[in-house]
Amino acid sequence: MNSTETLDDRLARQNTERKSHERDRRLLDTMPQCIWAADAEGRVNYWNRAGLEYCGLDAAALTDGSFWEVLHADDRDEARVHWERGLRGEPTFERQVRLRRASDGRFRWHLVRAVAERADDGTVIGWIATATDIDDQKRAEDLLREAVMLRDDFLSVASHELRTPLTALKLEVSNLLRLARLDAGCERGRLIAKVERIDAQAARLRDLIDDLLDVSSLAAGHLELHLEPTDLGQVAQEVGAGFLDEAARLGSRLTIDAAPGAIGQWDRARLEQVVSSLLSNAIKYGNGKPIDVTVRARDGEGAGEMGHGLLVVRDRGLGIARHDQERIFDRFERAAPSGNYGGIGLGLWIVKQIVGVFGGAVKVQSEIGAGSAFTVDLPFEAPPQRGAWRARAQQEPMIAKAVAPNSVCTVVRGARTLPSASAEPNVAPNANPKRWA
Repeated sequence: MNSTETLDDRLARQNTERKSHERDRRLLDTMPQCIWAADAEGRVNYWNRAGLEYCGLDAAALTDGSFWEVLHADDRDEARVHWERGLRGEPTFERQVRLRRASDGRFRWHLVRAVAERADDGTVIGWIATATDIDDQKRAEDLLREAVMLRDDFLSVASHELRTPLTALKLEVSNLLRLARLDAGCERGRLIAKVERIDAQAARLRDLIDDLLDVSSLAAGHLELHLEPTDLGQVAQEVGAGFLDEAARLGSRLTIDAAPGAIGQWDRARLEQVVSSLLSNAIKYGNGKPIDVTVRARDGEGAGEMGHGLLVVRDRGLGIARHDQERIFDRFERAAPSGNYGGIGLGLWIVKQIVGVFGGAVKVQSEIGAGSAFTVDLPFEAPPQRGAWRARAQQEPMIAKAVAPNSVCTVVRGARTLPSASAEPNVAPNANPKRWA
């Protein structure tokens, strides 16, 4: 006690502290949350009115173990360990646990947080904990998660079911086109043109189905990769060659500058898909202006760090508003009005997922009216595969499989076939390369 403090001063100070403490308790009793307090050693010594009523406890019969008794049995052990760590100065206690509601005996999920009370010198003198009922939110999240899984399952099954008749349709169109080219009649040209338009629409439908297959497989994390030494520059040149005619038809000059040395452990078919999607977007939104593709190798920045391959696809067309530059990498998102440009907004999302599997990143720099530059940065060696991502490094024909629940679809250099379907016929290269966007 301060030597200059009189007895009356000390009594007045204690009375003020008591009133302040009582006011705090009354305030806590008005809160709808379950709130309790504990001393510095973690012994619970106070429950507010809402906590007592919710858990059906008698204030006169409270013990230090009352809190643990209202926890679900499956949550107690881990919660105790976490609580003990908090008492030893580790991160503040915060976790989701189930508390028993006395009115119906049900266990409901709560978010429990505990914050230390400290003296002026920083010493812990007690703990204040709150429990917020999040059971309705948790149930809504579970329903949403289940709905998403059902949707992905449906997309996978529907895509496979659509793929089978489409394969037969493509076979018949190919046969019809071959017969049309053998016909020497005066209507030969018109017939060939009509059949080619049918073939182009069938190819477009196949591409949309392939995108749906990729969405369901990537969303589920079921992707088997065939990793082998792959030259990113060679992939860019080969894929780019398939877009030269389409770019020229729309007035764009396509230039590919691929320096040697960008060779990493990647899945070639998936890299072809990435390059194809970015080139398709560049041509679609390039406004008939030049398009440049560059590939470079970059050394690791630190000692022992693996090098990277850099792919840049630059157009000088419409450009993307700054507020849209993150959104366009989401599923079913588009920066341009759907009425003006085709596609369903999956291509860039698929690109981002594939690049992420390889431990890389994709970003865009763009200005309205000045075009866009998409940059893909890929480490030469993909990080260890986690979860359901699986990689095979055997030296065998390049095959990647996209596995969806209860169904299997095999990808061979970008051409997908179902095990139960006939192989697609060999036909002349399409004038319009595959659009992944």
